[in-house]
Amino acid sequence: MAQAESKAVLVAEIDGPITQATVELVEESIDYAESRGLDALIFTIDTPGGGLDETHKIVELIEQSNVPIIGYVYPTGATAWSAGTFILLSTDIAVMKNHTVIGSCQPVEMTMTGSRPINESKYINALTEWIRSIAAENGRNASIAERFITENLNLNASNALKYNVIEFISPSIDTLLRQINGTHVKGKILATKDAKIEYYSPSPAFHLVSVLSNPALSSILLIIAIFSIIFGIHTPGHGAEVFGVIALILALIGMGFSVPVISAFFLIVGFVLIIIEIFITPGFGFIGTGGIIAILLGSILLVPSYSNMRWLISSEYQNILLLFAIVPTILIAAFFVFALYKVMIIRGKKPVLNRFVGEKAETLDDITPTKTGYIRYRGEYWLAKSAEGRIPARKKVIIEKKEGPILIVKESKD
Repeated sequence: MAQAESKAVLVAEIDGPITQATVELVEESIDYAESRGLDALIFTIDTPGGGLDETHKIVELIEQSNVPIIGYVYPTGATAWSAGTFILLSTDIAVMKNHTVIGSCQPVEMTMTGSRPINESKYINALTEWIRSIAAENGRNASIAERFITENLNLNASNALKYNVIEFISPSIDTLLRQINGTHVKGKILATKDAKIEYYSPSPAFHLVSVLSNPALSSILLIIAIFSIIFGIHTPGHGAEVFGVIALILALIGMGFSVPVISAFFLIVGFVLIIIEIFITPGFGFIGTGGIIAILLGSILLVPSYSNMRWLISSEYQNILLLFAIVPTILIAAFFVFALYKVMIIRGKKPVLNRFVGEKAETLDDITPTKTGYIRYRGEYWLAKSAEGRIPARKKVIIEKKEGPILIVKESKD
């Protein structure tokens, strides 16, 4: 086994929740590293977890890669929780920086009373078998890996190294490259001591998918879409319904067109109740309030968990997402209810007749009883003619009445 000539290594960043965008990033960066014959690929990892299906795809990509892959929990304060731990354990060399944490792999689900850990054997057994096989395949402690799920174990860098879950603790990428220099990986000896470091820049498509697939943003977009469509149906012509449809499409794209059934049920019920309140019953009362409550419950149940969206995330991050679901929904609902209330008040008012009579204006053209010209009234231009005689331009006039679109005026004595 000959030592490879020192070349270059690629560094790509796995940051935030694991979504389809992360899959695209991993696939793109592996293809880039392989096509250029780079010596190794380093994934810096800082994630609260993410989708189980996406994690499966990432693990497969890492296992099938021809380029050696190093997982590095970085920077200080970073976490590789839940799905992130699976990804770290699947890499050829696992590294952590001091003051970072891995673990918290026990699946959690969202209920009406908040999040709770899942203990059902049909879920736990499958996950433990998978994480044990990943750890064992890479020569790591399978028993500790199992405890990440069964006991929701967390380990800092020193304990992870002590229990043979990782290979190195490193303070920086430069130090890491010196530490792994000479390591046997995938049929070759790494020569990374003086390797050039390249930082991978993802494609524009990745950035778009990354923003849309963020569960907090996609949930907010969905709620905005629902209220915009309601507002647009009630008050057409202002573009709210068009904006609502666009926001709905973007939200569904971000969610992978996968909305939990129970959440979709509450959102649809809430939408229908508000429509009934607006068009069938007067005012905004119990039915409309019930609709808002249903939409609020639906937004809460949009929070990803293992049971509704097959997400492996930490309970801490799930609580943050819950806050992002509740607060924006309440604020958005309050705004749209206020806007609908104002629109209904305006529509309920009787039209004011003869509002022009007695008001003052200024002529812009010469006008007579038979010749119309423009006058300026409150900054607006109106066609007018005189009640009697000729009135030259730049004269103050008083509006006597309105005949169709034409105002009848007389010259002011002031």
